[in-house]
Amino acid sequence: MPETEDQRRAVVLGFYNLAQLPGIIGAVDCTHIKIQSPGGENAEVFRNRKSYFSINTQIIGSFGLKIMDIVARWPGSVHDTTIFNDSNIRGRFENNEFSPYCLVGDGGYPCRVYLLTPLQDPQTLPQQRYNNAQIKTRNPVERLFGVWKEDSHACH
Repeated sequence: MPETEDQRRAVVLGFYNLAQLPGIIGAVDCTHIKIQSPGGENAEVFRNRKSYFSINTQIIGSFGLKIMDIVARWPGSVHDTTIFNDSNIRGRFENNEFSPYCLVGDGGYPCRVYLLTPLQDPQTLPQQRYNNAQIKTRNPVERLFGVWKEDSHACH
């Protein structure tokens, strides 16, 4: 995560330029990294909802596809929200270390003062505009996953 105020402002400006959503310092999401079965009596905890073994890895990415924070220690069956709730970065946001800045996340995360999520059923034009801006602002973390996984396959 950006530590100085100048670094934070640069990241916030980069995110703002994507869809004019102000105050965003990062986009959070999880991705499954495929592994072989670890074996043993607890192996099934690594099987994810798509029925393959994985590590569920949380990343906070920047607008420029940079990994700013990563948590890669949870079995594939663990929900994204559990990983976020147990993360050090959540504690830092709870302690207002990054205030007034926020993260964006998908609908699997709970909406918080510091974590903006999409509206469930946007009815009005402003609500629809918010959701569109929120999705565009969150998009770099999805692209980051694609680039990261593509690079990982090239290493094999």
